[in-house]
Amino acid sequence: MVLFKQNNDAMVMEDKESAFIMKNFDVFYHCAMDKLETVKQQEHDAVKQAAEMFAACMADNGIIQLVGVDHGRSLAMELGYRAGGLMPFHQFNAKDLAVRGILKKEDIQPAHFNNESSYAQPWIDLYKIEQADMFLLTSRTGSEPVLIELAKIVKAHGHKIIAVLSVKAMEAEQRKDPKADNIRNYAQLVIDTCTDAEDTVVDVDGKHKAGQLNTICGNVLAQMITAETYRYLKDHDMACPVLLSVNVKGADAYNRKISDQYIGRWNS
Repeated sequence: MVLFKQNNDAMVMEDKESAFIMKNFDVFYHCAMDKLETVKQQEHDAVKQAAEMFAACMADNGIIQLVGVDHGRSLAMELGYRAGGLMPFHQFNAKDLAVRGILKKEDIQPAHFNNESSYAQPWIDLYKIEQADMFLLTSRTGSEPVLIELAKIVKAHGHKIIAVLSVKAMEAEQRKDPKADNIRNYAQLVIDTCTDAEDTVVDVDGKHKAGQLNTICGNVLAQMITAETYRYLKDHDMACPVLLSVNVKGADAYNRKISDQYIGRWNS
């Protein structure tokens, strides 16, 4: 059994055979790898189910609508329109509301925007969403009012929802207010990033910690789902619309070809 003990800016790793001082980057690396192994083991079935939901949506000419707030935006960016990724994704972006004159610039600042449930409907109305589309919603706690209201609306319209969040962080929020709502209450599938309520892991000075894990776990989960979706599509002889890098000869023409059927939707 391996034990970790914090020692100022370093960590002592002790086992029966060795003892050595670890630098902070080593501390973070080992904590991250340990947490990712937990994600792999614990969320295996959920990742497989998410891939099947993605594939079914794509087979029905649907798009996966990606809605992340705060650092949850990084998971949406990990999936949305990038080389090596699948084509049928669209990212919600609060900045679009300001660019198109729906809200003021100050209205989309996260501290304000995330707490305004009334912004959910105009955010949805901004984009071209079809009945075949499904939603992936993500934040660390899943407790932001704008995200909860959006989940209520899209579920009422019959769209399937996957929620990606930290269950421990969500439970910590619910202990503050047991009656508080959460996006998990509207999701057909919940995927846990397996991070703690406090997801920083490197002790800086005995009082403060640095090095967040939730974003890393979320982004790796996004790529796990993508990889499993590839496998599912291939195993079922379904089209696998993978975007090519612009460095590949003919990539522009190929990417346009596979994206044309979603024109006005993935880029709405």
